[in-house]
Amino acid sequence: MLTAPGDFTHARHFAGARHALAQAQSLPPWTHTDPRFFAREMERIFRRHWLFAGDADRISKPGDWWSTALAGVPVLLARGRDGAVRAFANTCRHRGCRLVPPGEGNARAFKCGYHGWVYNLDGALAGAPQMEHSKDFDKSAYGLVAIRAALWGKFVFLCFDANAPPFEEAQGGFLRMFQGYEFDRLVTARRARIRVRCNWKIYAENLMESYHIPYVHAASIAGNDFDPGMEALAGKSGGLYGRTPGQPVWLDFGPNHGAIVSRHAGSNGLLPNERGFPAMPGLSGVAAEGSYFAYPFPCALIAGNIDCLWTVGINPLSAGETELTLAHHFHQATMARPDFAELSQAYYRRLDAATAEDVVITEEQQRGLDSPFARPGRLSHMEPVVHEFRRWIVDQVAD
Repeated sequence: MLTAPGDFTHARHFAGARHALAQAQSLPPWTHTDPRFFAREMERIFRRHWLFAGDADRISKPGDWWSTALAGVPVLLARGRDGAVRAFANTCRHRGCRLVPPGEGNARAFKCGYHGWVYNLDGALAGAPQMEHSKDFDKSAYGLVAIRAALWGKFVFLCFDANAPPFEEAQGGFLRMFQGYEFDRLVTARRARIRVRCNWKIYAENLMESYHIPYVHAASIAGNDFDPGMEALAGKSGGLYGRTPGQPVWLDFGPNHGAIVSRHAGSNGLLPNERGFPAMPGLSGVAAEGSYFAYPFPCALIAGNIDCLWTVGINPLSAGETELTLAHHFHQATMARPDFAELSQAYYRRLDAATAEDVVITEEQQRGLDSPFARPGRLSHMEPVVHEFRRWIVDQVAD
């Protein structure tokens, strides 16, 4: 395993990544392999920033719960009797036992299987057998530890840092990009989970650029190049991405996000020559004219098209392994169509095909970066979001 130097947090190791795009280098290879650097990322990034957790359709009814581990932290999300979505540390306040295993269900309360402590859906401790004999025991002081949760349309974000800025403040510019969609009318139609043997940054960066598409995706999405916007998204345009809205492809950056925005005909959610759905009702602005590939740093892609949205949640498991959660979201009116079951398969084929190809190449990149002869490389003009993402990471982890 390629390991980091002793002073791996020193800013000098990341100087190349801080240069302007035309002169920038990639991060040192050991930032993708060393467990100490991975632990630094967990501490400085995943414990301090808002993280995309998934969609709230998992917990649509009162009593619904959903348990997962996000960046190594066991969390429990539940919808209360009042309809509110809450998140808690999935650990009993008695001896720390996990309350429920990973999965989903519906419950009136949560009961620890070890000693029978019971918690309401709002996290309050409702029952603690025989604790009346303990001196000065106050049930109100031993509820589940709350984790900050924010609901944006159908999507749930969590933050482990009580002192981090509110969600709307941290992600404000990102949220404004999607005002042209009726998020409250989206329904999650399909989810899939995949484990990839690569560092989380490798997969995130792969989703942030189209440079690789003509080579990795020659048999799938590379053929979507029928107008200037789609040609650029397919990695076949020789021009620079613009910085002004209204160009075929332009960029949008904020303190905690990057995005590629494009005006083009048709849907980018399909393979070439596949038949899909008409545009979703209620679209406005750019949402009605093209697509967004938007990245709320650090760990997600939200891809908005005229006919669907899909999301990729990126969950780091170790320095060399990552879990992906892929999901498709359609408008209620689209899902009510009699041909939904048939035509939706075309959208799943597109994402499955591209993901399978991406998994192969990102795992090859991980193997290459673990070589003692791996060195930082240079960036192309087609990797501006990757460049901003790397500089954002350096801002978090370097001394």
